[in-house]
Amino acid sequence: MTKKPKLSDIPGVGPSTADSLKEAGFKTVLKLSQADPKELAEKVSGVGPATAKKMIAAAKKLLPEESKDTKPKKKPAKEKAPKKTTKKPKLEDISGVGPSTVESLKEAGYKSVKKLSTADPKDLAKAVSGVGPATAKKMIEAAKKMLPAEAEKVPTAEKKPKKTTKKEAEPEPKAKPKKKKKKKKQPAKKKEEPEFPTRETLHDPRLRRISAAMKKRKPAFRHEQAHRWKRVSDSWRKVRGIDSATREKKKGRIAMVSSGYRTPKAVRGLHPSGYIEVRVERPEDIDEEKINPDIHAIRIGGTVGGRKRQAIIEKADALLIRVLNPGVSEFLDEEEIFSELDGLDDLEVD
Repeated sequence: MTKKPKLSDIPGVGPSTADSLKEAGFKTVLKLSQADPKELAEKVSGVGPATAKKMIAAAKKLLPEESKDTKPKKKPAKEKAPKKTTKKPKLEDISGVGPSTVESLKEAGYKSVKKLSTADPKDLAKAVSGVGPATAKKMIEAAKKMLPAEAEKVPTAEKKPKKTTKKEAEPEPKAKPKKKKKKKKQPAKKKEEPEFPTRETLHDPRLRRISAAMKKRKPAFRHEQAHRWKRVSDSWRKVRGIDSATREKKKGRIAMVSSGYRTPKAVRGLHPSGYIEVRVERPEDIDEEKINPDIHAIRIGGTVGGRKRQAIIEKADALLIRVLNPGVSEFLDEEEIFSELDGLDDLEVD
């Protein structure tokens, strides 16, 4: 790679002369080498014709040989082909056709040579007066000769579409898309119910002792300031104060509800007798599959009437299921009730 020569590289050209050359328009060594000595002497102050010649010669020496011939060579101009000019033929140019015949042809509709060349001799003879079939043929042939080769080609008559029958016209019925067979949904698998806890786990003496001990030391959870005002009930409410000492579990404050007071999970929520309670409101609720006599005991709803209660108790006794609130164990039949009333009538009234 060769560096581009600068104006300061020319011998005898200092910084001030280089600036004056640039101001005059000779910004590069290449432009300076192409300059005319007289113009250079006139434009640049302090530079005479002799020094200008020396500067130009020195600039040419600094430049490489390739860049000396900077003027692009002109390409030889291509010879333009003469344009073909073809005049449109007129009806008057046809031999044997005068001005009167031209007017009659135009009146008949043959206004151009092209239309005349496509005419039928018989139709032309009928349309134009004074023109027979023979002369009509000659005129048409002469018109065809006058036209260029492209125009001589007579357009062929368009083929008429074939008549389609009703059967062909009717579109073929589209084949119906095959319906995808829906996959049958498989029935969801029933969740396996957990097995009943055994009697041993429910009546584990160790767990029962732990549960009893925890219940003894379990405090009665009261409202934070129920002892101060009558309007505040004793029922527990969660403490939410930012600066509440009870929430921070400081010494001397009431106990807060927490998971540490819970009894063991195996014996949690059991009846004091050690059975799991099942609420029942009708005889149909006693299901042998769901209620196990070893671990379950039924509790009859409070709104159940006497007759239905008796039916529930009878079914529970048959299945050896314990009833936690049997209430009245025996009910009198209607006959017994009426017999007792009859006995009251026999009593003497004082």
